[in-house]
Amino acid sequence: MVMITEEVRAHAREQANGRCECQGANCRHHRAGARCKRGLRGDQWKVHWRSESGGLARGDIDAWCLVCFENNFTIPTDTVTILRSEIFGYAGFASDDQRKAVTLMSVFRDAADLVASENQGRLVRTSSDEVWLEFTKSPHAVDAARELQRRFHENASKLNLPTPALCCGIHRGEVTRSRSGDLFGETLTIASQVRGIAEEGQIVVSGSVVDQLGKGIELEDLGDRNLEDLTEPLRCWAVRP
Repeated sequence: MVMITEEVRAHAREQANGRCECQGANCRHHRAGARCKRGLRGDQWKVHWRSESGGLARGDIDAWCLVCFENNFTIPTDTVTILRSEIFGYAGFASDDQRKAVTLMSVFRDAADLVASENQGRLVRTSSDEVWLEFTKSPHAVDAARELQRRFHENASKLNLPTPALCCGIHRGEVTRSRSGDLFGETLTIASQVRGIAEEGQIVVSGSVVDQLGKGIELEDLGDRNLEDLTEPLRCWAVRP
């Protein structure tokens, strides 16, 4: 994979020299009959450019216009804290009463969105029974997980819906961020596996999260856990109520 350094960017700008700007006249990307990926599918392209020679050869980028180069080969990364929360036993609720289950998930999603914004985070994605939240700081993620459980139960009770427990997993690490805001990377996978450790009503955090937490949050050491795709065990803790 080519490392996009400032030196490489500077070389691309020098070679572009105002050419193309995605009009297709001089850009190798367009001469090959392809379309610039900018704007397609909301820029949700996970592009890892491998040069034709298999390494970083300057000649491999000479024929790319700057716009195509920047849009397709620069992948911004951030270090963030990811909270994955899931409704415990949701499949059972869905099989018993699908309409109530859909309403319950809507309540869950709305509570997650509000709790994220209140704790300097954001709702990244949702599925049938889970939400993914992103935070800059780990203490905010833990506070959000606690508040999400309370807010979810409170709002569900007002609608006479079931109030199942939530299972939460929190992990901090590097992610790849598309311009549309989607996140990709191993950090999301690990957060999902940490959530898999959580029992009914538990909030489980990894060591990368613990390193950022203050003394005001009590933790129960769960020991090292062997997680799929990780060569080394991951130390995990449960947040005490």
